[in-house]
Amino acid sequence: MAGRRTGWHGVDYEEQQRDTGRDRRRARARERRERQDVLAGELAPGAAPLVWGAGVGSRLLAVVWLALLVVFGPFAYDRDLAAFDWADWLFRGWGLAAGIWIHCRLSAWKITADRDGVAIPGLFTVDHIPWAGLGTVVPRRDGCLRVGDRMPGPSLPPFLARLLRRPVTVEAVADHLMVMARHPGLRPTETAGARAWGPPYAVWLPLPLLVIAIPHLFAVMR
Repeated sequence: MAGRRTGWHGVDYEEQQRDTGRDRRRARARERRERQDVLAGELAPGAAPLVWGAGVGSRLLAVVWLALLVVFGPFAYDRDLAAFDWADWLFRGWGLAAGIWIHCRLSAWKITADRDGVAIPGLFTVDHIPWAGLGTVVPRRDGCLRVGDRMPGPSLPPFLARLLRRPVTVEAVADHLMVMARHPGLRPTETAGARAWGPPYAVWLPLPLLVIAIPHLFAVMR
C-alpha cells in the first residue's frame, strides 16, 4: 500500500488541503453575506421587475463561438458524408448540438425577478422559481451564476472584471437575488409575465443552425 502523503510536522497533506479549501469557501461565503447586508440597507423597493441578461461582451463571445463552429464544425468539409457510419453521425450530431446549446446560452441568457419569483429560460421551457424555493444563489469564479440547481449563462469572470475595472455583474446579480429572497419588502411589487421572461433557448436554435448549415451545404455541393 502507498503511504499517506504528509506535509511539514507530519500533518496529513490531503486533510490540510481539505481544510484550506473549506476555509476559503467559508471566507467567500462570509464576504458575500457582508456585501448583501450592505446592499439590503441601500436597496429601495421598486415596482418594475428587475432583468439581467447577456451583455455586449457575452454576445460578442457568442459570435466568436459560432464562427468557430462554422470553421471547425463537427462535419469536416473534406469528407464524404456518404462514408459516415452511425458512430460518425452520433458523435458529430452530439457535438453540433452541444456547440449550439453553448452559443444560445452565451447570447440569450436572461434572469427576471418580479414580485412572485425568478424566471430563467431553459432549452424548451422557462422556469419560474418562487422566492420560497429559490435556494442559494452563488456567483462562480468562471462568471456563471448558480441559482439553486440552475445555471444561467455567463458574464465577465470576477477576476477579469476587477482587472479591467468593470462592474462584477455575476456578484451583483447574486447579491440582489439573495437580498430579495431574504427581505420580501425589497422585491418588485409588479409581476413580469411570460412575455417579459423571454422565450426558451429552442426558439433561437434555427438561426445558428442556418449559419452553420450554409457553408456545409456549399462544401458538399462542390
